[in-house]
Amino acid sequence: MLRYKVIVWIAGISLLLASCTDGSRYVQALPKDAALVSSIQLESLVGKAGLKGDGSGLAWVNQLKKAVGDLGNLNSLVDNIIKEPSESGLALDERLYIFVGSHSSSAGVLARVADEGKIDDLLCLLKEQQICELLRDGEGCKWTTAGKFLIAYSDVAFLIMFHPQGGNPADLQHQAARLLRQDESEGFSASSDYAKMHSAQGDIVTFASLNILPQSYLTSLMMGVSADLNPQNINLLASLDFREGKAVMDVQVFPVSEAMSRQIQKFQDTGEDIKGSFLDCFPANTGLWISSNLNGEKLYNLLNEIPMVNRKFRHSMIPLDFQSIFESVKGDVALAFPDPLLSQGFIAYAEVINRDFLQTFEDLKPLFAMTGGQMKLMNQGDNAYEFQASDGSVLGLKRGPVILWFGVKDNRFYVTNNESLIGKKVLGLSLRDAKWKSRVDNKRIFAALNLSSVLKEGDYVAIDSPDSQHIHIEWVMKKQDRNILQQMLHIAGF
Repeated sequence: MLRYKVIVWIAGISLLLASCTDGSRYVQALPKDAALVSSIQLESLVGKAGLKGDGSGLAWVNQLKKAVGDLGNLNSLVDNIIKEPSESGLALDERLYIFVGSHSSSAGVLARVADEGKIDDLLCLLKEQQICELLRDGEGCKWTTAGKFLIAYSDVAFLIMFHPQGGNPADLQHQAARLLRQDESEGFSASSDYAKMHSAQGDIVTFASLNILPQSYLTSLMMGVSADLNPQNINLLASLDFREGKAVMDVQVFPVSEAMSRQIQKFQDTGEDIKGSFLDCFPANTGLWISSNLNGEKLYNLLNEIPMVNRKFRHSMIPLDFQSIFESVKGDVALAFPDPLLSQGFIAYAEVINRDFLQTFEDLKPLFAMTGGQMKLMNQGDNAYEFQASDGSVLGLKRGPVILWFGVKDNRFYVTNNESLIGKKVLGLSLRDAKWKSRVDNKRIFAALNLSSVLKEGDYVAIDSPDSQHIHIEWVMKKQDRNILQQMLHIAGF
């Protein structure tokens, strides 16, 4: 139990230590095959969280002490490090890196060493407390293990590594020693992806690729997909910045093959900018609203190029005319959950150019009649239907009874699991009056989550994408004169 308390302490006080020569060489220890690398600017986070300069840091540490509990003989050590951050032996005013290797074979944390001797002393003390094993020398570095973790370091870089999928941490010693010996031409820091990270602005900057998935998951994901369209040919770069009243994240998609670049462009061509056709259909306090603009015919043709999807269309359990359904859609589409915390009720809309596709549902009636009442499709007026299934899992829906209402009205297709949402009039302010409304303009995808029903201090989360390679996310608080990190610590009771 003491070992895990110490791990919590290391994570917690690292922020405080950061507030306290050229150390860039330590980044050479990042693995070349890293599938995820996060760069964290601790000093910036500490300042924005208000944990330095006014005694608030000490108050925060005292709160953390209460939460973690007694550390036995280590209490005096922790107090000394808080008073003199240099006693940790780590340069936590430099960026801290978190990484995950290809297929999640290994993962770790990388920091710069400021004083190797002080790290030696710290680990010897932890050994006396039976938190880690005896410190050893080997292959040009010092190393030990603590529970599931390997700790290894040189006079430049400090690593904590573990097996995400389980394994003996001592087995990572050879890999850690090799990483610590890498020069500037080796490792992730010599790549163009690291250069992109280094130039990005933000408190936390992350590079990621689908290579992070275990090989077994990737194999199933790639079934029926051509080698040119391998999902591993897409990398992501995300930067997260904590500001006054909000947190802002920007994500950029980087295709690493010409074939993938062309595919992304073809996907972008399946729609246009959102026109906001469905903003007036929902009240301003709607819990979750997602919208886009689609040319169904182009989307259907693009999806049919994927062998696995093509087979699903041709051999669906329900013989629908998917082509006629897709080709009828042209314009804005929207999905809304009025109150996702209290109800699973939803309604989806799509602008359509005709209602001819409804005939494919009429053609299903003889099939449903043979199910002995397990499935029913009933007319509810002109171009309106009610579908019932005693067990939705048969169709890939949720297990248990399912009722859906769908149809076409005023050139809008709708589907919902709550009949009262059909054609419901908005009394008062609509989503067109929402604070984020102006951000819908010139976007291909937009989503908004009403935070006030989840967190009283929160306002909303907005996600928008102007094209297929950029995503912008904002978490906005009601109070705009205080950094969001300070607000979140206050909400957490610190």
